[in-house]
Amino acid sequence: MNGPALEQFVRGTLGCACPDEVFRSVSVRLVPAAAERPAFTEVLVGSRLLIRLVTMPAEPAAPGWLEQLATDGRATRDRHGYNRFRLVIAAPADDLAPERTGGLAARFARATACDDRTHLHMLAQAQLPEEFSGAPASDEPATAAAGTVAK
Repeated sequence: MNGPALEQFVRGTLGCACPDEVFRSVSVRLVPAAAERPAFTEVLVGSRLLIRLVTMPAEPAAPGWLEQLATDGRATRDRHGYNRFRLVIAAPADDLAPERTGGLAARFARATACDDRTHLHMLAQAQLPEEFSGAPASDEPATAAAGTVAK
């Protein structure tokens, strides 16, 4: 994991004002798909910031997948005492057109009860750090893997 690339992504792309010390410990794991929930990459930054990255499914309007990711992420944040939860949905830039993603923000807000410590980011795959550009596709199983990087 490239520390400066992650810091740029978290601060620059996601807009988080995390202090320097949180980047001393970063853990990354791939979480396989389960039931109606797609596979995702989970990044924990300094035991404060929980980020989950998922590839947008072929049918983003399909019910359940976003709500499950949102409610589970929020519950994980609360259970472990993290400060923030950020869900990142990545897709090719052409797939981020409003006609494909229009209702996702409202669905996320409903699923998280408009919690101001949860955030949804819809990004073009090119905006992800190289380490995450291979985030598991939402309709493909992922093999579980984990790693922790400390500076």
